[in-house]
Amino acid sequence: MRRYLFLISSVVLSAAVLGTAQQAQPSQPAPANQQPSVTFRAETNFVEVHAIVTDRKTGAFAGDLTQADFEVYEDGRLQSPTVFALVNVPIERPFVPARAAAPIEPDVRATTRNFDGRIYILLLDDLHTYVTRTNNVREIAKRFIDEYLGVNDLAAVVFTSGRQEWGQELTGNRQFLKAAIDRLQGLKLPSAGQERLAIHLRESGFDSANADETGQGNRSVEGLQRAQSVRDPNDEQRAFNARRAFDAVENVSRWLADVQGRRKALLLFSEGFDYDIYQPFWISRNSDLIITEAREAIAAAQRANVNVYGIDPRGMSQFPEMIEISGRSDYPQLEYGNFRGALRELLLAQESLISLSEETGGLAIVNSGDLAGGLGRIVLDNSRYYLLGYYSDSSKWSRNRFLNIEVKLKRPGLDVRARKGYLPPDTRATARASEADVKAGTSPALRAALSKPVPIGELPIRAFAGPLRSADNKGQLLVSVEIDGAGLKYQERNGRFVEALEVSIVAADERARVQGGDRQTFNLNLLPDTRARVDRSGVRLISQVLLPPGRYQIRIGAQEATGGAVGTLPYDIEVPDYAKTPFSMSGLFLTSSAAAGVPTGSTETDWNGLLPAPPVATRTFAPAETVTWFAEVYDNSSDQTHSINYTSTIQDARDGRVIVQARDSRAVERRGQGHGFTTDYPLRDLKPGMYLLRVEAVATMGNHAARREVLFEVK
Repeated sequence: MRRYLFLISSVVLSAAVLGTAQQAQPSQPAPANQQPSVTFRAETNFVEVHAIVTDRKTGAFAGDLTQADFEVYEDGRLQSPTVFALVNVPIERPFVPARAAAPIEPDVRATTRNFDGRIYILLLDDLHTYVTRTNNVREIAKRFIDEYLGVNDLAAVVFTSGRQEWGQELTGNRQFLKAAIDRLQGLKLPSAGQERLAIHLRESGFDSANADETGQGNRSVEGLQRAQSVRDPNDEQRAFNARRAFDAVENVSRWLADVQGRRKALLLFSEGFDYDIYQPFWISRNSDLIITEAREAIAAAQRANVNVYGIDPRGMSQFPEMIEISGRSDYPQLEYGNFRGALRELLLAQESLISLSEETGGLAIVNSGDLAGGLGRIVLDNSRYYLLGYYSDSSKWSRNRFLNIEVKLKRPGLDVRARKGYLPPDTRATARASEADVKAGTSPALRAALSKPVPIGELPIRAFAGPLRSADNKGQLLVSVEIDGAGLKYQERNGRFVEALEVSIVAADERARVQGGDRQTFNLNLLPDTRARVDRSGVRLISQVLLPPGRYQIRIGAQEATGGAVGTLPYDIEVPDYAKTPFSMSGLFLTSSAAAGVPTGSTETDWNGLLPAPPVATRTFAPAETVTWFAEVYDNSSDQTHSINYTSTIQDARDGRVIVQARDSRAVERRGQGHGFTTDYPLRDLKPGMYLLRVEAVATMGNHAARREVLFEVK
């Protein structure tokens, strides 16, 4: 069965397009103890290798190596790494308030530094998951999110069936990730052997219940030949599903291609690709197409340094299932409809997972009774490793020729695991693609930054977005973007400090279609004293984006003109259907008595009259501040007169004690009314620490309720 690995990896791979074509000058080696940040490189000849080194006896990670302990060879030629670092990313668990069952999703997203977490792509292979195992895959994937996704990590959910609206872009929002996982529905076809057996039994008129006691039945040479010639009725669809799955691996790899400085883990939850690629050519011509797709998927992953982790969710449970054969044939020579045939299909499917994993530097978790332990090992793989980067001699490249990478250790008693090589890109096509991209944007730097899959933290920014009902009874977002004043560079002109800021907001729905956005500029012309205050406070921009109901990822980017620094972040949010939902609540908007001291630019927005100052994108306040919050409740439940009872509660997040509670109510006289509630509270009596603000609204008719929760810190 290891022929699958041989067929996929030993033939010359086909080329694809990534990066730009230029010979780059080697950079100075990075200090070994310096934690590398995520980078976006344009040099196509820069090659990054992630080496996982373990003790051969204990299996423990060896974290005390230096660059002198490594030798990296490309096609047998010793390379000289210009980048070397030990990557040791801590697993930061989210804070869980006292008496809470789960972490509270933060309503403020921040990029205060370059992204330093892990990157996970959960590729849910619905095309190769039986419908009866759907819940099992859901639980395993959600367990990974709950137990292993760190605070600074990003994850995405992708389906091999290509159902983009079901998936989730890269985010740290656990609720959105688990909601995407819950949309999984297994679509795997019945076993090819079972299908062939059913046809054979039907055509022969043979039923196992009618077999004679000797088990001889009605055997004949002609009958055996007819049985052996039975074709899988789903052969074309089975081949198409395998090709789509390999396409998904390739597309994800291309998407992550220019992200460097971190391992990129693709967790492939799959029962394996069950198409028999060893069928003779005259029986099926799909085998060659599938092998080609597999090569291209592996090539894309190797080139992008994406590590595939094949996870068979069945664990050890598949063996009892193979023994339960519902029917049997008169011909023991057949390789389908019996235990031998079922075992062959199982091994064939698992070989696809093993091949993808081994060829890309990952590992396969198959036939495992400890899936949780396997998930933990994946996290360790992506938390501790050595980063070695070198510039390959592109003059020795030839199109469509795979370049082997071998990592050797000088210290005995250690094992190393790294990717096995890569296929150089087609640099001419890449240059054309890059040129077209530059010409397309009115603000090229910010446009390019917003297209990157992970946040950029050159310019520290924070953002809050909250949904509101718009004047036409639809939806809108009120967005507050705050830019760190210390990140502004300025130009000095005639005793003043001049700076220009550009902020861009793009809202894409679950199908990645842009549904709205905004672009603003903010010009600063400051005296020295004013600049000093802005350095401490930063600046703020308020934006209003009209959006139809639905799920969105808001890409927010900012650039300062003097130094060209850029900051981007993703913000995932759902805009409710305020016209149809019986009872709903807007976002929870916070401001403070210090908010008016931050220079604020805005388009025409709805915060005026709702709050005494602009909504803030910070959740850390000083004891001297007074915090004010606003929420609006929309009641479409009944035309009968009733009331809405509204409660605001502040709890100590460390022990659950209620610090203060305020109540209010509104009379509802007709369906569709909006009712705003504003509350303020001085923080002077609160000790430094974390607190939970909860607002709840309950209708006295129909038992409808809505709630919002926000964590904040007094410091």
